[in-house]
Formats: sequence, C-alpha cells, structure tokens
Amino acid sequence: MPEGVASVDPRSQPADGFTIVEVVVAITVLVVAMLGAALLFENAIVVSGNTRNRVVAANLATQQMESVRGLAADPTKFTTIPQGQTVFSGPGQVVNGVQYTVTQNVQFVGQSSSTSTCDSPGSTTGQIMQVNELVTWPGMAGTKTVKEVTTLAPPVGAYSASSGSIAAKVFDSTGAVSGNINIQVTGPTTVTQQTTSEGCSYFAFLPAGTYTVSVIEGTGVGDQETAVPAQTASVSVGQTASVQFQYDKAATIVATLPSPGNTAGAPPYATGMSISVVNPGLQPYGQYSFSAAGDVTTSPSLFPYASGYTVFAGNCTDNNPLGKDNNKNLFYPTAAPVPIAVPPGGSAATTVPLYNVAIHVQNATAVPVSGTVPTAAETTTFGVPYTAVCTTGTASGTGPTLGLVTLNATGDSVTALPLGHWTLKATCNKPAAPCVAANKSATLNVWVKPDAVYGVDATGAATVPYVGPITMVVA
Repeated sequence: MPEGVASVDPRSQPADGFTIVEVVVAITVLVVAMLGAALLFENAIVVSGNTRNRVVAANLATQQMESVRGLAADPTKFTTIPQGQTVFSGPGQVVNGVQYTVTQNVQFVGQSSSTSTCDSPGSTTGQIMQVNELVTWPGMAGTKTVKEVTTLAPPVGAYSASSGSIAAKVFDSTGAVSGNINIQVTGPTTVTQQTTSEGCSYFAFLPAGTYTVSVIEGTGVGDQETAVPAQTASVSVGQTASVQFQYDKAATIVATLPSPGNTAGAPPYATGMSISVVNPGLQPYGQYSFSAAGDVTTSPSLFPYASGYTVFAGNCTDNNPLGKDNNKNLFYPTAAPVPIAVPPGGSAATTVPLYNVAIHVQNATAVPVSGTVPTAAETTTFGVPYTAVCTTGTASGTGPTLGLVTLNATGDSVTALPLGHWTLKATCNKPAAPCVAANKSATLNVWVKPDAVYGVDATGAATVPYVGPITMVVA
C-alpha cells in the first residue's frame, strides 16, 4: 500500500441495500399476506356460490310447491297428490350445470298440530295436508338444506262419504323412524307410497273394507324374519286405521357345529339337526329355526335386534339353554349364553354348543351289535313340567329324530347332540352281526344336560348321571 494512504477495514463501512435475512423476512410477510387475501377471496367465492345455489334451490322448492297447490285447488285432483316421500332429481332439476335434488314429503296432520297422522290417528275429518319441500345439491359445504313447508285444506268435495284411511309407520331396529320405505295397501283398491322423513305413509280416501298393509321395500327384513312383513287393517268410514312395522337391513349369523372338521377331538354331530335363534321379540314362541347345512351354516335373513340372539342346536324348548318348562322354570338354571349382536346388514359368527352322548349296543349275550345307525328322537310326551314344545318359529310341531354315529365293530358310538330329552333307539336287523332275527331293538330315555347325560323317571325328571357309555341291550 502506498505511503500516506490510510488502511480502511471494509467491515467498518455501512452496508448498502438489504441483508439476506431482511429479504427472507419481507418475502415471508408478503406470502402470509397474500395467503390471507387468497383465503378471504376464496371464502367470498364460496359464500357467493352458496348464496346463488340457495336462491336456485328456493326457486325449485317454490316451483314444486306451486304444482302441488294447483292440484290441491281442484276437488277432483286433490286425492291424486302423491302421499309420502317423493324424490325429484332429474334433468328438470339441473340448473347451471348443478344437479339439485328436491325431496317432497306429503302427509296429513290435524288442524291444530304439525304431528303426522301416524302419530295421532283418529277421525279423517278435520285433517289437512302438510307439504314439505327439501332441496339439496352437491358440495353444500355446511350450507343448510333449503326447506319450504305449507299446509293445504282439502277443497269442498274432496272427501268421500264412504272412505277412510290407513296410517302406516315404519321403525328400524334401533327404534328410529325409517323414511323412503315402500308401503303398499291391497284390498278394495291397491295403492303404493313411500314413507316420509317421519317414517309415515298415510293412505287417504280408501274405500271402506279390509286391507293388507305390506312393506315391499325388498332390501331388508321385518322383525318376524319375513322379507315382506304384512298386517291386516280394517278401514271404516271417516276413521284412520293405524299399523306399525319394524324393518331394517337383513343380518346373518354364521353357526359352526363342532365336528372333526373344525374342532380337534370332537365327535361327529347328529344328522338332521336344526339351528334356532332366540329373541323375545319373535312371536309367538320367541325363536326362529332353520336346518343345519353342515359344519358351517349361514342363517337366512334375520332382523338385527339390538338385544341380539341366543343361538342353539335344536328347535324345542328343552334344547334352548334358556328354555322354560310348563311351570315357567328354566330347564337349565346354570346355562346362560351371551346373546350375539348383529348389526344391520352385517354378520356375526358363533360356535353352537353340542354335548357328547356315548352308547354301547349289545345283544342279550353281551355280543356287540355293529354296523347299524342308532337314532335320538326328541321326547315331548312327558308330563308336567317336563313336556317340551317344538316349533319352526311360527307353528308348533313334532320333535325331530336325529341320526347318531354308526355303531363300530365293538358296538360303540359317540355323537354330539343338542340339549334336551331324547329317546335313544338302537335296532338290530339281519344280516347285521350278531342279529339272528329282524326288528330287534332297544330304547332308552335320557336327558342331555350341560354337565352330563342323565337317566329320567316317568315324568321326565333327571335321576342319576351316566358314567361312561350308556349300555343298550337289543333283545
């Protein structure tokens, strides 16, 4: 450096412009501000769009309401107004490329009440029509449904002097009302309509007579395990007959029977068995039965009772672990299976308990009888209190006869059986060894209980448990 020139440290001089940190901070502030502005702009667009959609929806609701008012003003057309729930969602509800859905609920109510006639049945005179229009569209983003409600008084001449009505209400398995369910009445005339959002179908202006009221939705099952539940209603002039249904999506239970195919060491189960499901809501016997289809059986469509089902093998009261005798006492006080809950449209799995019954069959000289098939018949002929009642669920019937495991070379058979009173029978016919004559047989009454197999007295009461195989002598 030349002499006389002072040295200057560049770091001691003030910097011109912005540092990198200041630039980053400035950009960050700008971005945050722009994002906030964009959000406000977006919200403004959403609000503007929703406002526009609500205006269109209100116009559609008014348009549909006016079409109903036009029919209601004419006594000859008032009765043609569709009752129940009707959904409009077609080309006529497309505006500016947006598909709107108009749901119309039409029901009759009392002049001093907004409650549907299903909830306050009685005289048809003094009833007025309530029309409820609901409009929705895709992407509502929390916007409330557009709703328009009005009531219409029937014009003079609308009511017939010879007509009455039927009010049908539908509930699901939880007790909530079910809308949009198809109900049909058949009788002097046939009419079909859907339930409103209040679960009500009101059939006005029906000629007096007897009608069958049915749920014909076809997507579920009634509380009595029927796909098309139905009730009878009698229509009187000027009166409303009221019926109620429980209907929901069908459920199933997958029942597994213990056998060598699915449970190690278990003996084969008897053939010809039924499987029953139990719920107090089932009438008149509290159970519904169906045939076992093998190791694993899927039940027919079941109503999804919130309280669930008890599942057991057999179809008689003493097969049921919670069954009661003629004195209303439990057959098995210590047996308490946990009910199986099945959700609407769902399925649940369970293993059905069976109980081992071992027999040994021989002739009068103690020679084993082999090669024949013993049987076990449900015994229903004992006196009070042990008489069992057998049923399919809708009607009483005779007890089943089950096939046991074929007697082996030593005359032995072990079979898994349901609970209950059984008459065991072993038959020896020529040429099965050691039979020397035809139609020789032995029978024995037993009671299969959860803890053991018992002998019984003349009334069917248990005596002493069997220890080891039950010996039966064919003579």
